[in-house]
Amino acid sequence: RAINEKGKPVDPKDLERKSIGKATFKVESTTVTTAQRIQIRKLLQQVGINAKPGEELVSVPPFLQKLIDLAGQAGGEAPEPARPDISFIEEIRLTAGNEQLLAIYNRKDEIRQLIDQWRDLAERINKRQPNWVVLKKLMDHAAALPDADVIAAQVNTIEQQRQLLAEPDPVAPLVSSLTQMLREELKRLDQEYENRHKEGLERLRNDPNWQQLDENQRYTLMSGEYLHEAARPKVNLQSTTEVLATLDKCPLSTFIDRVAAMPSRFDNVAAGAAEIVEPEAQLVTVRGGMFKTEDEIDAWTENVRQKLKSALKKGPVVIR
Repeated sequence: RAINEKGKPVDPKDLERKSIGKATFKVESTTVTTAQRIQIRKLLQQVGINAKPGEELVSVPPFLQKLIDLAGQAGGEAPEPARPDISFIEEIRLTAGNEQLLAIYNRKDEIRQLIDQWRDLAERINKRQPNWVVLKKLMDHAAALPDADVIAAQVNTIEQQRQLLAEPDPVAPLVSSLTQMLREELKRLDQEYENRHKEGLERLRNDPNWQQLDENQRYTLMSGEYLHEAARPKVNLQSTTEVLATLDKCPLSTFIDRVAAMPSRFDNVAAGAAEIVEPEAQLVTVRGGMFKTEDEIDAWTENVRQKLKSALKKGPVVIR
């Protein structure tokens, strides 16, 4: 047998004259029978390698690499199963020549079973992994929900104990539960958005300054505060994919902030209308607070009254 300068086996018949001096030649002390070579070639075919009779040894390195690649697909980072132990492949690599072929032949049944087992694991991982990714995305969006901690604990268990391939599937029910929780929260926020938007519009309809504006002025003011119809978050909730798409465009925290800010945004629109109609109008901010006694209310009322009276001396007043 011959080994080139890189330590890889080569067919002596393929050596060029200039390469002969760089090759190492050894006499084979181990014999591989024709029947054994046939079994080795069948094993190589199991991973898609077709070796010609007498050329089995040249096909061993790509065969071992195929095994390593296949084992790498049969496990991975949690929650996938741990990657299989492939130390035996390294043991085979350390042999050479006919000894290497015999090492493969002697473990052919074990290797054949491992190939089938690893392929099965890889296929099951490929089927379940996308749903795990969806679950993690849903969990990120649902982290602030009151009941999400219960599901978060189950997600952590699946990850820590590498239960992706457990039966029955532990991931699918959690995807359904989280989807429903997020769907209900999005429905609630969408309804609250609609209610507050209607209240704001009703307030503007009763505002004398708003009544004096034309449509372009109204649209400009509403757009400036993101209150026009096109600015409303698009809520599609039919499937998990649509729920995620909705949340990717408008996360819950953003949606909550939009709803909470709506009254003050309509305040700004009303103030803007007043500024257009009454250019000399002054914006006066009145801060709220918490009151525990009637005296505190009286003091706050008097303070606001004085503030407004003082501003009124300079022109019309708009309370913000």
